[in-house]
Amino acid sequence: MTFSHSFFEDEIRCDFLVPSMVKRTWAAQMEILGDLDSACQKAGLEYFADWGTLLGTIRHGGFIPWDDDMDICMKRRDYMYLIDNVPSLLPDNYSIVSYRSSRDFNSMLCRLVSSDHYRFDPEYMHKYSGLPIALGIDIFPMDYLTDDDEYEAEREKRVRLVYEAVDEIAVYNTPVQALSERLRLIEKTCAVSIDRSGDVITQLRALLEKMFGEVDEKDASYVTLYQLWLDKHTYKLPIRYYENSIRLPFEEMSIPVPAFYDAVLSFEYGRAYMMPKRSGGAHDYPYFENHVNVLREHFGFEWPAYKFDPDDLPKRTPEDKTDYTPDNRRALFITYDPKAFENMRHLVGKYADDGYEVTILPARKFDIAADMTGITQAPFEVPDEYYRTGNVDITHDPQVIRTHPSVIVTNWPYDEYNLITTVDKTFYSTSLAACCDRLVYVPPFECSTFNENDERSKKIMPLYVWTKLAAVCDEIVLHSEAMKKGYVDCLCSLSGESYRDMWQRKIRVYAGPESPEDAKTCRDKKKIMFYIGFAGFAQYREKMIEKICEAFDIFDQNSDKTEVVYRLQENLEDDLKKMYPDIYEKYTACGFCKSDNETGMDEIDAYYGEVSEYATQMMCMRRPVMIMNAEV
Repeated sequence: MTFSHSFFEDEIRCDFLVPSMVKRTWAAQMEILGDLDSACQKAGLEYFADWGTLLGTIRHGGFIPWDDDMDICMKRRDYMYLIDNVPSLLPDNYSIVSYRSSRDFNSMLCRLVSSDHYRFDPEYMHKYSGLPIALGIDIFPMDYLTDDDEYEAEREKRVRLVYEAVDEIAVYNTPVQALSERLRLIEKTCAVSIDRSGDVITQLRALLEKMFGEVDEKDASYVTLYQLWLDKHTYKLPIRYYENSIRLPFEEMSIPVPAFYDAVLSFEYGRAYMMPKRSGGAHDYPYFENHVNVLREHFGFEWPAYKFDPDDLPKRTPEDKTDYTPDNRRALFITYDPKAFENMRHLVGKYADDGYEVTILPARKFDIAADMTGITQAPFEVPDEYYRTGNVDITHDPQVIRTHPSVIVTNWPYDEYNLITTVDKTFYSTSLAACCDRLVYVPPFECSTFNENDERSKKIMPLYVWTKLAAVCDEIVLHSEAMKKGYVDCLCSLSGESYRDMWQRKIRVYAGPESPEDAKTCRDKKKIMFYIGFAGFAQYREKMIEKICEAFDIFDQNSDKTEVVYRLQENLEDDLKKMYPDIYEKYTACGFCKSDNETGMDEIDAYYGEVSEYATQMMCMRRPVMIMNAEV
């Protein structure tokens, strides 16, 4: 699988910073899923995105920004075939982790892993984005329930009898000899024979698996994850939800999702699942962190990371000023990335307004291969006019640094410690500090909000806060007091509490001027995106077409005020034609306008329609979003 280099770069999504190291784990897992996807297509096996992966597909068009694992589900027959045939279906580095491979694996699902040990060979490192660790995806088996309450009660009684014996052995360490009576009852009730001299717990788990899957799909009314069904008797979905799948974009690949994805997600997460919520602790997040100590202690392998050194702190005394007005009035702004420049643009105007002669230097950046085997020069992506803010000069000559400007403002924080992007050493922190009277650091990415109770945000902060430039510079400019507090706490965890006052003095908050009202919000006509996906047709059929007609009637009635940007889910019409040809004919007969895939999100004023990643983008942009309900 081939990923664009930009995929691996640090990025803010839904006001959450996703570092490049997390992006590597994303890419490695997609590599695994890509191999599984190819194997399933060749073998005629079916799988579906599930849980967080399904939610991410629909709500974000990929991973949930604060998540780093993948979940899929398979119908029992396909699931068992995969487990029994992994060696013939997938490359030989893959294996299945389940109760069969480990007595300590207590869940009745399995995990497809890229390796059963750490690997540093070039082939493995290249394929899995420079990560020598084992990665994997969770696979949940889907089983079936009937409408026969008497049968289901009898099956559940048998299952619980076996589960109790499994728990006695696995959880309470009860010797098998002490379970003789219970094992005899299991043999009688389930009509099986248990070899007491063999691995009893594995035999019992195999029996559970057999009972989970004893209802055939053609005889079923509902789909379930039987282990969850046992827990609360609530996890069951109509079998039609998983009769068909469609493929939707997921990052830089596509994956199958159930045709009734909206109904599935509403069941699993509630009707408000489109509202992004950062929930859950950070014990196992980020995934790669669990391997850092093992790699260091047992293999001497360590990803480069800055370690605090008091000698890196500036020797000059920080000024307790906030007006940015030293006597020498030449300021050089250095930016390595157009997106990162947006975080310092307001400061360019501030310096210019204060009478500085301002020059902007877009530094050439270099792309490091994900497996760290090569470096290529990245092209300049934008014209000079993109950086122009008022009456400032633009230069591409790095020698301008040697003219000793009074102030250098930079947003390249990593020095040599970033493993996906770099710049010339001229732009490293100590080099810049020696070439000016004052070195100012504006972080390239900064979340607009910070919640100190958000465990995952706090857990990930050191990956972008612990930089050498933070120590070397004279000043760090942030945009909110909440973010300053988060930075100070994070930096103190690197340097020690004795430096807290120093960090407090070094970090200044400058929110910038109030943004003027967007020109587009002052237009006579508002652009409204009207989005339609497959799930509405799957669930509501003709009623969905009626709902679309009603919406267009309302838009037509307000055509003097609104302009519609009609957008369809990828391959929607092809999927309709394939799965619901009668609905497709009725839809096309209505003569709706063609899908608009050209209008950029920045041009959209409001959103109406079904759930989608576009709705999420609009929410993050704080623009009106209304999710359509075809039932109403």
